[in-house]
Amino acid sequence: MKKKILFLCTGNSARSQLAEALMRHMAGDHYLVMSAGMKPEGVDPRVYQVLSEQGIHDDDLHSVSALELQDQHFDVVITLCDKASNECALFADSDALIHWDFKDPKPEAGLAPFRETFEGLRARIALFLMLNGEVQHDVIGPVELFKIMSDPLRLRILMLIEDEQALSVSDLTKVLDVSQPKVSRHLALLRDGGVLQDQREGLWIFYRLAENLPTWIRHTLATVRNGNPGMINEEKLKLSALTDRKKPGFSLKDSTLSA
Repeated sequence: MKKKILFLCTGNSARSQLAEALMRHMAGDHYLVMSAGMKPEGVDPRVYQVLSEQGIHDDDLHSVSALELQDQHFDVVITLCDKASNECALFADSDALIHWDFKDPKPEAGLAPFRETFEGLRARIALFLMLNGEVQHDVIGPVELFKIMSDPLRLRILMLIEDEQALSVSDLTKVLDVSQPKVSRHLALLRDGGVLQDQREGLWIFYRLAENLPTWIRHTLATVRNGNPGMINEEKLKLSALTDRKKPGFSLKDSTLSA
């Protein structure tokens, strides 16, 4: 069954119409997409002009009152302005309520403000689809993940493995300057929590990010790593200096966000 998504705004004339057309175009058949407004005003003609520039032809756009839809269940409701965000109570049984605050392009002249809104929505929708376009496995949630990352040693372990893709217990012990039992305890916690998985190769045990790790967790780890590039400089230098380092012989599945 398709998931239902609703874009909600005040006039349902610009931002929510662009979002509806874009989501339909980008998500294909994965969602049933609708939009509505608290005070519908009719679709601004510039919406069609900007969509046409991008090769998106959606003739099924029309303004709808949110009150007409309040008895329907939506899996996701995304509000696009502060006024509409106050009306989430109309859809209290929705599985997810999200707020993206976009400036209304209508008061400004020309197509430029609509193009800017279009690009902003395209980026938000692309990220939403990337993080929600998969079956969510029963692994840790956000609270548990941030608890794990709040420990400095576990965070460094995660950043090293995110960076190197796979590391042995021996390598981690040497570059982190902590005892093998302590490293093993933290690795076991990360493995049992579903963040890491281990793989034996002869006498060596390597740890890597779990294959079924949701994209949002991979994205979070990559963001922390790239946003703090100097976090594990010392450990990376020690790792490169190891002369007896054992590297895994198994093929590492590409886990980059672009895959």
